[in-house]
Amino acid sequence: MTTIITALILFGIIVLAHELGHFLVAGWVGIPAEEFSIGMGPKISQIKGKKTIFSLRALPIGGYVKFFGDDGESDDPRAFANAKVWKRILVITAGPVMNFLLAILLLAMFFTFFGVYKNSTNIFEIVEGSPAENAGLLVGDKIITVNDIKVDIEDQDKGIELFRKILKEEGDKSLKITVLRDGEARDIDIKPDYSAEKNTYEIGIYFGELERLGPFSAIGLAIVQTGRLIIIMIQLLGSLIFQGRGLNEVVGPIGIIGEIGKAVESGIKDVLNLAVVITLNLGIMNLIPFPALDGGRLTLLLVEGLRGNPIDPEKEEYIHFTGFIILMLLMIVVTFKDVARQWF
Repeated sequence: MTTIITALILFGIIVLAHELGHFLVAGWVGIPAEEFSIGMGPKISQIKGKKTIFSLRALPIGGYVKFFGDDGESDDPRAFANAKVWKRILVITAGPVMNFLLAILLLAMFFTFFGVYKNSTNIFEIVEGSPAENAGLLVGDKIITVNDIKVDIEDQDKGIELFRKILKEEGDKSLKITVLRDGEARDIDIKPDYSAEKNTYEIGIYFGELERLGPFSAIGLAIVQTGRLIIIMIQLLGSLIFQGRGLNEVVGPIGIIGEIGKAVESGIKDVLNLAVVITLNLGIMNLIPFPALDGGRLTLLLVEGLRGNPIDPEKEEYIHFTGFIILMLLMIVVTFKDVARQWF
């Protein structure tokens, strides 16, 4: 039940951000919205505003904003179909852009409340059943010395390398490790295990710590990281579309809910990270120039701008309807594969 509730909240926030982008920019350029809906299908509830009906629908698979005159049948200059091409381009683009801004906000929250990873001689993670766990080392302990050799030096990267060098050269016998815990130095004796695969000795720890950032630093880093993630996702999408790489890893709603369930079990940090991935995916996927997606609508608007004449509304509606049917069929196939992964 916790997974379902978390999934509904995540999907709701991500869809809300996307549709809010369309809605706000439309209002800014003077295009009225008749309905703002979260969800599809039968209407569960609604609130009537001065100009717009805000509704909640039964199927949590998306949402939409119905603009005044978007069917091309109105002569009113405020109608969506009669608005200048650049205005409609801004309205359509605003949805995916809001998904990218949401990713920046979520990452900034993560860096502010949880921090960003940096190298240090602090113990970040301990392998279950390892010599470190058996000897009583704890996450958060800071390793000061190994066999009386100081590794907690100003250059933490060099300190970690020094620790590994000592472990490799002297790991065949018990090591005396001094750690700082709660402001107090403690000596702990550990007998490392030998790893034939890595040809070295190990005690089963990972170094590092999370450093919390201030709001401005967090936003700056979040913008950089979002840009990097977008580039990586576009590269992966290109490999999927043109080379078929990763086709078996594509997941639908059931697969996403399964990943959300795993994230819930791991904690809020993993839930936030997954939310970033989902919102970026939604923004990027919507920019694909395919009918029924924002990218398809943008493509037709660019064609209209180049030729100077609007595309016949009936033909445009047919194109988008065909694209929608194809997307629904793809969704069914992906959902079937999700079920097959879960049960077979």
